Amino acid sequence: MDTSSKSLLTSHPGKALWTTFAILYTLIKLPFLLIYYTFPSLRPHPKWTLRQALMNNLMHSFLYHSAVVQVSTPLRLAPGSEKDHFMTIPPSSDDIYLNVLCDPIIKPTTTGGTWYPTPYKPNPNSNDLVILHFHGGGYAIGEGRPGDAAFAAHLLTTHVAPHAFFLSYRLASNPDGRFPAALQDAVTAYSHLCRTIADPSRIILSGDSAGGHLAISLLRYIATNPGLLPDPLALLLWSPAIDLVAARDPARVTRNRNYGTDYLVGNFSSWGATAFSDDAVITTKPGAEPYITPLGHAFSTDTPIWICLGGLEVLHDEGVRFAEEMRKVFGNPVEVFTEPYAHHDVLFVGNITGFRDEAERAAKRAGTFVRNLRGGKED
Repeated sequence: MDTSSKSLLTSHPGKALWTTFAILYTLIKLPFLLIYYTFPSLRPHPKWTLRQALMNNLMHSFLYHSAVVQVSTPLRLAPGSEKDHFMTIPPSSDDIYLNVLCDPIIKPTTTGGTWYPTPYKPNPNSNDLVILHFHGGGYAIGEGRPGDAAFAAHLLTTHVAPHAFFLSYRLASNPDGRFPAALQDAVTAYSHLCRTIADPSRIILSGDSAGGHLAISLLRYIATNPGLLPDPLALLLWSPAIDLVAARDPARVTRNRNYGTDYLVGNFSSWGATAFSDDAVITTKPGAEPYITPLGHAFSTDTPIWICLGGLEVLHDEGVRFAEEMRKVFGNPVEVFTEPYAHHDVLFVGNITGFRDEAERAAKRAGTFVRNLRGGKED
């Protein structure tokens, strides 16, 4: 899509017209899809149910049209229906934001997020685990509030740890949201939790899709700046986006061997990745490249890593490659769990696309992984 067409469709009235067209087109094709997917052999995978095939197609359409009009998710730092579950966090001291986080334009600022299932109350006598989770959305959409994150939050707080904080980090699709804005927010949130929780080793980092990329970046920052911030107990990655340089090219998705069995679409991945960074960021900001594309830039960490991948998702192979590269660095502890017939990020959308059982199974496996790190202790 050329620049002139893009500008017409990302502003009104073109944006409204395209959105209307997309809704009408989807409504028209829906009965035909229901008939077509009645036959298991015509579904993206014969083991999928009718609902799974249908919702995968509709999710694909949603992401495609969202990228065409570049639907915005404004950053909100005021509580909505979450009320006291939502918490704002001011920037930490300047000496926490070093090296790659220093930018002449992008500065640390107040961030916020939502506690699940209830607001966390610090207790020096408690051994409860706390999850710091970064939501997915390709660095383009999403907030981590109940409207998009309730299912994932329920799974994590039921099967992994009793408390979870979902950060509403700055998105690249918004002004001044490019790299390193999201990582600055992640460092702000992690630093706050480390000061709030008596034992920071009870903190688990977690992220799905683009949020997985952010979680890797935070762990890299902690590991490569020893003594600045304490190590977390574990890192949980759910269908993580790994290579945001390659993701700028839409064909990277459409040529993937799993493109037919996933809802990820090239223009959506490209939109977020292109807004997140460009070659100028890599060439002018020393040390930025490993944060933008962790592939080929493994690092040493004492924090055990657990990765969940869908066997039929576009990001499966790069997730496996990332795990293999990390294992080769001084024996980093890395475990990979593959849900063989799942598409991308069932933790976040499994309730919508019909993969609820797969999502719950993965969350239980993550919980077992974490309990084993603590010697089998329950929370």
